Amino acid sequence: MVHRNAADRRERAILQRLRDQLGQRVYPVHRLDRQTSGCLLFATDPARVAPLHAALAAGQKTYLALVRGHWAHPPEVTVDAPLKADNGAMKEARSVVRLLATSRDPRCALVEIRPETGRFHQVRRHLQRLSHPVLGDANHGDTRVNRAWRQQHGLPRLALHCASLSLTPPDGPPLDVTCPLFEDLHGLFRRMPWWLDARSAHPALGAAPLPLGVEAPA
Repeated sequence: MVHRNAADRRERAILQRLRDQLGQRVYPVHRLDRQTSGCLLFATDPARVAPLHAALAAGQKTYLALVRGHWAHPPEVTVDAPLKADNGAMKEARSVVRLLATSRDPRCALVEIRPETGRFHQVRRHLQRLSHPVLGDANHGDTRVNRAWRQQHGLPRLALHCASLSLTPPDGPPLDVTCPLFEDLHGLFRRMPWWLDARSAHPALGAAPLPLGVEAPA
C-alpha cells in the first residue's frame, strides 16, 4: 500500500481487485504505510481525488498501534513535535495518543492515535518520540525487540492499523469509514492479558476480524 517497490506492487494489486469488482477504474485518495492495514479511501472519478484528499486532511484518522513497553505517560497525551520532511525542512506535526490497555508481562501497550497533521510516518515517529515505538517497525523501532516478539508472541508484521476515517466531502454528507482488525493482529491482541480491558476502552475491537486481504507478489 504505499510508498515504493513492494508497496507500489501491493497498491497496484488492490487497485486491480477494485477495478475487477466495480467494473471501472478507481483512484486512491490517500495511502497507508507498507504493512499498515485498515481503511483506504478511493474515488471513481479522478476529479474528486483532490477535494476528497483535502476533506480527509481536515477530517480525522484514527489508528490502533501495539507499542513497546509498559505505558509510561498519562492516559492521553498530545505529541506536538515538528518532523523533518524529505527536503530537510521541519514541518509542524501534532498527534493525540490515548492509552487503551497496557501490561508488564509482556511489556507492551495498545494505544489509539489521532494524527492532526499528515507528515510522512508521523504516527510511527511520534510514538518513537514517546519511547514507545510500534512493534514490528523496522525503521523507527528496535530490531532486537521486534525479533523477540516475532519468536515469542507470533508478531506477524508492523502492529499498526487504520481503524477509521471521518470526513465531510465538499459535495455530500459527512462520511465515516471503519475497518475491523484483520485476523493476524486480532489473533495477537486476543492473546494479550489486557484484551478484555482494551475491548472495554475501544468497543470496536469486538467486531469480527477480517480475513487477510490482497498481498503483493514477491
